[in-house]
Amino acid sequence: MLRYLQIAAAALTAWLMTGSAAHADYRFCNKTSYVLDGAIAFETGGAVKSRGWVRILPGECSPVLQGDVAEQDYFVFARSIDAHAGRVKYFSGNTQFCTLEDDFEIEGGGQCALRGYDSADFLRVRTKAGKDWSTTFAEASEYSEDQARIAAVQRLLKDNGFALNRIDGIAARNTLRAVEAFQRSANVAVTGRIDANLLEQLVERATEEQKAAGLDLCNRTDTLVWAALGYRNGEDEVSSGWVRIEPGNCRKAIKGKLDQEAYYVYAEGVDDAGAIARGTEGAMIWSGGDSFCIKTTRFEIKGRQRCAARGFDERGFMKIETDGKPLRRLDFDRPPAL
Repeated sequence: MLRYLQIAAAALTAWLMTGSAAHADYRFCNKTSYVLDGAIAFETGGAVKSRGWVRILPGECSPVLQGDVAEQDYFVFARSIDAHAGRVKYFSGNTQFCTLEDDFEIEGGGQCALRGYDSADFLRVRTKAGKDWSTTFAEASEYSEDQARIAAVQRLLKDNGFALNRIDGIAARNTLRAVEAFQRSANVAVTGRIDANLLEQLVERATEEQKAAGLDLCNRTDTLVWAALGYRNGEDEVSSGWVRIEPGNCRKAIKGKLDQEAYYVYAEGVDDAGAIARGTEGAMIWSGGDSFCIKTTRFEIKGRQRCAARGFDERGFMKIETDGKPLRRLDFDRPPAL
């Protein structure tokens, strides 16, 4: 059935480094300029399991599994948190496992959407059984731990609207002035120190900023809803999906200020078997008169023309005009008449 691809899917030029940790446990370490959420998957006793999320602050390490490494192969995945402006940054591979938006522990690695789950592409890590282990997520800049922490503060300051020319991991005077300006604006002690407390304050403020902008999709039904989006990316018209929205919940489908006059949405409610659900008004489908290409698996497709000839399905999307507002919300309750 349908699988979700966040609209902001974009590859980050990065690599994963593995090595020994100082203590037992499998740990994730973060040498990037982003606050990350990480997940891990593995096979044990013939059963596949995936679990997440563990929050990893820049310049820090966090345990993801307790005890010594027991398997030869593990699979890891990380993504930047929603507090950051711009596209989500993924550290990923090409082996799919099931996930959820909130904390999860899932058994089984296949047919994720049919079972009502999201999915993500994990990277295989070959380890040594009986040892402790760490996987470090890194950027091409090759930050040290201290530099990663400084770079993250610089990025979060920009996410909060403070002007900085570069994200370089160097605590120069302009960075320290911006830290002090943020602390004054947040009505907290003005120390100028770059530490975990400052990171948490910046993340909290940036999270509030993100809530006030973008496109929110809200499920007001009692069944799971999967949504796809259409939008313009430069010269290209693009469709992508799927966004998984649990009953009674909202999902941020597009982050940041809405800079286009209109976006396009198509959605389906699905039952426990993965088929399109039916309500009192008929099939639970939200559609419109603007055609875009889709796939039943997750997708990002350039162009709206010749869908069938290119091996895609075609659906009519609803047009959502932004009216110049930074935040737009679309509620899925009763499907509109077709």
